[in-house]
Amino acid sequence: MKSHERGIILFGIIEIAIGFFTLLTVIISLLLGKSTKPLAVLIFVLTASIISLSLGVGIIRRNLASYNLLIFFATVIILSKILIFLGIINLSGALETSIPTPFKNIISICYHALLIWYFTCPSVKMQFGEKRDALFSLKIPFSKCRITKP
Repeated sequence: MKSHERGIILFGIIEIAIGFFTLLTVIISLLLGKSTKPLAVLIFVLTASIISLSLGVGIIRRNLASYNLLIFFATVIILSKILIFLGIINLSGALETSIPTPFKNIISICYHALLIWYFTCPSVKMQFGEKRDALFSLKIPFSKCRITKP
């Protein structure tokens, strides 16, 4: 198994795990009557968990639509975190957990930046049949992306 194949599977499993465990904890909290989140927040969290779970499966199956959506959502998440750091947008706190918000946001930015960098490497893009050049796939001096023959 080539390294880019292991990376695709790893990111797919991470997305599946994020979606699955989020969905599981929301369902358990609802069944136990312990959920204190407003309905709109519950719907958002359930939708996000189902999307994450679905994208993880799609990434492992090398689905081009999942590939494009994963990069899109990762970009949106990074931009929203930057806007939060700049104080341009502010969350009500209904989505907050016990993990400190700044730490959670930094980890999220790092994870999603790594995800975008990895999935825009030419050898990884090739696995999904993506033929378009994107801004993020420009050659960067410190980039370790290498084109490999299929």
